[in-house]
Amino acid sequence: MRVDNYKLMHWLNTRKMTTGQVAEAVGLDHEQVEKLLSVSDECPDEIAGALARALEITPEQLVASGRSDLTVLVRTAEELRDTRRPIQRDGIHFYNYYTMAAPQGAVAPVILDILCPADRLPALNNGHLEPAITINLGPGDIHGRWGAELGAATWQVISANPDEDRWIVGDSYVEPSYCPHTYSLASAASARIVSYTGQSSLAGLIEDFNDWSDPAANALLGWLDESPAPQQVATLLLARRGHTLESAAEALGKRASDLIAALDEGRLELLRDLGTTLGFDYRLLLRPATRHDAVGKTFKDIAECRKEIRDFRGYTVSSLASAPHLPDLTGLFLLVAGQAGTDLREPAESHYLVTAGSPTLHWTDAAGRERHSKLEVDASAWVAPFVTHRWSGDGALIKLGSGRHLGYLDLYELTNTYAAASTVRRGRRDRRGWGYDS
Repeated sequence: MRVDNYKLMHWLNTRKMTTGQVAEAVGLDHEQVEKLLSVSDECPDEIAGALARALEITPEQLVASGRSDLTVLVRTAEELRDTRRPIQRDGIHFYNYYTMAAPQGAVAPVILDILCPADRLPALNNGHLEPAITINLGPGDIHGRWGAELGAATWQVISANPDEDRWIVGDSYVEPSYCPHTYSLASAASARIVSYTGQSSLAGLIEDFNDWSDPAANALLGWLDESPAPQQVATLLLARRGHTLESAAEALGKRASDLIAALDEGRLELLRDLGTTLGFDYRLLLRPATRHDAVGKTFKDIAECRKEIRDFRGYTVSSLASAPHLPDLTGLFLLVAGQAGTDLREPAESHYLVTAGSPTLHWTDAAGRERHSKLEVDASAWVAPFVTHRWSGDGALIKLGSGRHLGYLDLYELTNTYAAASTVRRGRRDRRGWGYDS
């Protein structure tokens, strides 16, 4: 396997082991370990396994990604068609799946041919951890079905746009984790969707949660079943710090009733003082905003998109469906007309799908060179975070994004980090040891 020397040094620092100590534990010469730390390189599996055992991790935690210096990936329409995967469900050919451009191992949007006929009840799937944003590409309308039978929230037509402003291709919606869903045609007209199951902010927690004991898991689930309000969250955070609501109020020179009222009513000044004094982020004590229906989805139709058409940096855009409880899922309809728009540079990865025309993507590669690629309908592109790029020519695109850096939780953490720039700068490709003699 190929060992990532930055990951190896990170774990040496985390475990407070010197290079000499790990060399002795693994049975290598010190010079061999120093070589591993000088460059990411192929490593015999037995040595990688021994390193992992010495550091009390799995070998996979040392594997190099092989994706260094990625800026843009392009997948042509023909290459997209080559990814076709027919899906059987409920005894019929239900979908064809196609995968858009993305780095190996990363989540990518998929395009689905909707094949379930209009006169047949479409069988529900079981949902998935990742929340999703979905858009009807047309040309026909489709029926969407979600969750249990809850009337209007369960069934809805997802319309395509047959009019002149076809760059707004159709209705869109956002769905939460593990929401059962399915689609069928609404008429004899064919239809497709693009669906982006973006990275879940809960993925890391769920992965660890699978290893918890049943009593511990049940304790968390019991707490969540109570739908924790700010007062319950505060009680949890305070107990971690050896405080009750009463003792925390006393530390602020307040009455417990004042603190409880501040939690119930969202009084920012007192909540900020509480977090600052006791060492946690007061924003966790604010009630979240919600905007979804009974099955958790947030819908946006073509008419709403038309009302929001605007100029953005030389492009004409309109927003896809979005939801405050899923802030990392974003999307735009984007129209390119003639002269190149100004530069775009996104804080997280972006996925583009060409829906009309032949626009040209321009970007700056890892060596600082200007690159470009002219794309046709059904071609797609993946653009890495903070990579400068722009579009020219004539065409329409769908732009999608999720939380794979820089996402909601990253921003939450970075805005709390002392000397954030210095911390992240030091962490990039860090080969500096803990500081002890080898």
